[in-house]
Amino acid sequence: MSGSGYNELLNAMEYILTEKAKNDKIQFTSKDKIDVIPFASKADEVWSTDNGSETDELLNQIKDRHPTGSTALYTAAINALKLLKEESKEYNTSVILMTDGESNDTNSNYNDLKRIVNKNKLNIPIFSITFGSADEYELEKIAELTNGKVFDGKKDLISAFREVREYN
Repeated sequence: MSGSGYNELLNAMEYILTEKAKNDKIQFTSKDKIDVIPFASKADEVWSTDNGSETDELLNQIKDRHPTGSTALYTAAINALKLLKEESKEYNTSVILMTDGESNDTNSNYNDLKRIVNKNKLNIPIFSITFGSADEYELEKIAELTNGKVFDGKKDLISAFREVREYN
């Protein structure tokens, strides 16, 4: 992830995780749990907060990370579903994939994701917000599998995120 897609993602995260989102009534609250799984050529560790109104540390971690390399989209999605499988007992859950590219994941693919979803009978939607040159066809397949949806973050991030938040 680099260039305009990376900058769009950083701007989006700064907007979503700060008081700026309050102006559009899409801010997180103290009752929201947020897990962030950064990914490039692999899906990294999970960054979390159990209080959606305390997001400064998440935002700092996001800003300090400079991803390079490929896009481990399916590995990140699978890791998120595994994490949320446990959390779905306490929270209304969904995955929001934010990507500026197409998957060239060497560890996982669409069929791996499909197996996890079907095997665990997961009812966790995966919503995608696109930036840069994201592969919308690939994301549409994921959305169809998980009863999610794809949103264009390049044109109107606020509307895209507002619509995602309406599902929760």
